[in-house]
Amino acid sequence: MDNTSCDPPENQRIRVSLPESILRFDEDHLRAHITEKTQNTYQQEPKVQQVEAVSSLVKGQNTFVLAGTGFGKSRISKIFLRLFDKKEKATVLFLNPLDGLGDNQVCIVHQFKLEIVNSVLSGAFDFVYLSPEVFLNNGLFKEVYYNEEFQDRLALIVIDKAQMVYSWGLVESGKSKRSSAHKQTEDCSIFRPSYGDMGGQLSATEGVPILLLSATCRPVAVKGILKCLKITEDNITFVQGELTRPEIRILRVVMTRLLKSAWDLLPIIEKPETSDDKVAPTLIYSGTRKATFQVMKIVNKARLTPGAEYNPSSSMIQRYHSNTADLAKINSIKAFTEKKFPHLSCTMALGLGQNWKRVQKVIHMGCGDPSNICQMMGRCGRDGRPGLAVLFMEKNRRNGKNLIDDFTSIKERSDAVRMDALAMTLVCLRIAFSCDNLKGHIPMSKDDIRYLEEEQRKIEEGFPKCQCSNCLPEEATQLYKNMHKLTLDNFSDAIVDPELLPSTNYVPFDGLSRRRGPHKKELPVVLLEFAGSLVEQFETFFWETFPEAALFLPHDLFNLKQAKNIARHLPEINSSDDILVDIGGGSVEGQVEFIYECVVKFCQGKNFHNHVVDEGEKRKQTEIDKKAKRQKVRSKANGKIDEQIEEERTRLAEKHATAEVEKARKLVAAEKRRNKTIKRKEIAERDKEEKKRKWEQDKVYLEGYKQLARESSASKNPSVPKTAPKVKPKPRKVVSEAPSASNVVQQ
Repeated sequence: MDNTSCDPPENQRIRVSLPESILRFDEDHLRAHITEKTQNTYQQEPKVQQVEAVSSLVKGQNTFVLAGTGFGKSRISKIFLRLFDKKEKATVLFLNPLDGLGDNQVCIVHQFKLEIVNSVLSGAFDFVYLSPEVFLNNGLFKEVYYNEEFQDRLALIVIDKAQMVYSWGLVESGKSKRSSAHKQTEDCSIFRPSYGDMGGQLSATEGVPILLLSATCRPVAVKGILKCLKITEDNITFVQGELTRPEIRILRVVMTRLLKSAWDLLPIIEKPETSDDKVAPTLIYSGTRKATFQVMKIVNKARLTPGAEYNPSSSMIQRYHSNTADLAKINSIKAFTEKKFPHLSCTMALGLGQNWKRVQKVIHMGCGDPSNICQMMGRCGRDGRPGLAVLFMEKNRRNGKNLIDDFTSIKERSDAVRMDALAMTLVCLRIAFSCDNLKGHIPMSKDDIRYLEEEQRKIEEGFPKCQCSNCLPEEATQLYKNMHKLTLDNFSDAIVDPELLPSTNYVPFDGLSRRRGPHKKELPVVLLEFAGSLVEQFETFFWETFPEAALFLPHDLFNLKQAKNIARHLPEINSSDDILVDIGGGSVEGQVEFIYECVVKFCQGKNFHNHVVDEGEKRKQTEIDKKAKRQKVRSKANGKIDEQIEEERTRLAEKHATAEVEKARKLVAAEKRRNKTIKRKEIAERDKEEKKRKWEQDKVYLEGYKQLARESSASKNPSVPKTAPKVKPKPRKVVSEAPSASNVVQQ
C-alpha cells in the first residue's frame, strides 16, 4: 500500500475546524472538556448554561442565550474560540448594535479602514468587533466579509444585545415607529431601518454558527428576531439562564415635578458635605439627549456648584449620548472607568455592554420600555455587592393608562401598555420584570396566574426576599429620604437594611419655590398692645397659681405668637372654647378661662370700640376707593373700546376705498381689453375684404389668360379632332411669369 499523502489539492478551500478529538467527544465528555478548559483559562468554574451554549456551538448549531445582565454571556464566545488550535487562526465576528462597546470589551473596529483590512484577512485578530452600520454599509468590510480567505477562517458570528435587533430592525411593519414606549428613549428609537436586512448578509456564510445574546427578550421579540435574521426555530438551540438579579434593590418613585425639569433628583443627590471621591458611582439615564444636560444642572445645584455642568472635565458629573463628539465619548468613558468622577448622565446610547464593576446605583428618569429599563438596571451591582435602581415614573402619562382599572379589559400587551403597567402595578417589581422578560406580560394583581407561578418558582429556587418599594414600602421610604447621605462607606449596609440610617426631617425638593398663602396683615397698634398686655397678665396669673418653682415657664404655655392669633380673631371669639383654636389647648387648669375673661374685658372697653369704628371707616373708604378704581378702569376700558371701534371703522373705510379703487382699475383694464379686441376684429375684417376685392380683380385677368392658352393650343394642333379625348398633361413647373394685362391686350 502506498504511503501517499492526503494533502488536499491546491485549489481546494480548507475551512477552519475544531480538532478531531473534540468533534469525536460524546456529550458528557465534551462538556467535561469545556469545563476543564475554562477552569484552566479563567481560574473559575463555568456556569452550566455557558457550557451548554459552547457545546451547542461545537455541534455547529445556532444558539440563543437568554440570561440576566452580568451573567457572563460574552465569555461564551471566548471559551468557544479557545477550543480551536492557535495555528488555525480562527476569527470571531462580534456585532454589537450599540454606539459604545466599552474599552473593557476591546472594540477593534469602529470605522473599517484600509489599513486594517490586511490584518483582518491574515488572521491577526481573534475577535473583530463591529457595529451593524459597518457590517451592512461599509464597502471595504463587505470585500473582506465575502473574501474566501476570511470566510474560511470565520468560526463564529456573535450578535450581542439581540433585543436591539427587534427594536431597530423590525420596522417593516411600521408598528415600532408608532410605539410610544420607544419614543420615551430617544437614542434607542427606530432610526436604523437597515438592521432589518441583516439576515440576508448573515446567511451568506456556510457552516458558521450564530450566537445570539440577550438579557431581556420576550417571546414575541424572540420570534421577531428569528424572522428578521431568517432563522427557523428548528435550526436554533435556546439556552435559558436566570434573568433575575436579586442583589439589586428597586425603588419606584412617583414624580412630583415635570419630567423635563428633573427637580425630583434634587433630594437624592449627595450634599456638599460628601466629597466627590466618596460619592457612590451612579449612572443617570434620561430619555432624551437634551434631558442629560438638565440632569447635570440639577446635580450641580444640589452640590452647590452651579455652572459646573459647562465644565467638560467636571469631577462630579459628565454626560454621554449619541451626539457627543467621538473624542468626548472616549474621554468620558475613560475618566469614569478611572474613578475621576462618580456621576454619568447618559442616554441608552451608552453601550450596555460595559462590565463596570464600580457602578453601585442606577437612576432612570421617566417611563420607558420595561426591557430597556431592565437592561439599564443591570449596570449596577456587578461587584457582588448590593446595587440600587431608582425608577422615577410620571404620575400621569399623556394618552396613557393612569388607573389600575384601565388594564382589566386589555388582551394584547403592546409596548405602550407594558410601559404604563410598570408605572402602575402594585405587585413585586422583581417578579414583574421577570414575568415581562419570560412571558411579555406585567401582572397588575397578585392573583394573576403568571405572577403566582413565577413567585412559586423563586421560592422553590431559594431566592432571597424581595426588598423593592412595593414589597417593603416603609423601608423604601426611609432609604429614599436618606439617599443624599449615602457614601461609599455606608452604601451596601444601607441598601440591605435602611433602618440603620437615622430618621430625618429632611424636606424634599429644598431650593424649590413653594406656593405661599396670603400674607398676614400686620396687626394695628391697639391689638399689638392688647397682645402684649395679655402675655403680661398671663405671667401674673401663672406665678399667682404656681408661686413655687415649676418645671416650665409661662412662655412655654402661652407666648406672644399665640396672643397675636387671639387678637387677630377677636370678633370670632364667642366662648372659652374658641380660645383653644388659637393656643392649641389649655396646658394648666384655669388658663383658658382666664384668657377668655381678659378678652371679654378688652372687647367691652373703649379702646376696642374705637378700633372697631376705625376699622369700619377704613373698610368703607377701601370700598369707595375700590369702586372708584373700578369705575376708572371701566371708563378707561370703555375709552379704549371706543378708540378700537373708531380704528376699526377707519380701517374698514380704508379697506372699502381701496377695494373701490381696485374695482375701478379692473373695470378700466377690462374696457381697454375689450376695445383692443374690437379693433383687432375690425382690422381683420378690412384685411379680409381687401383680399376678396383683389381676388375679384385678378380673376378677370386669369380667365383671359386661360382662354388665350386654349386658343393657342388649338392653333398649334389643327389635325386633332375636337371630339378626341383629352389627355391630362403631366404637371410641370411654370418658370416664366404670367403675361401682364397689357401684353394680353396687345396679343
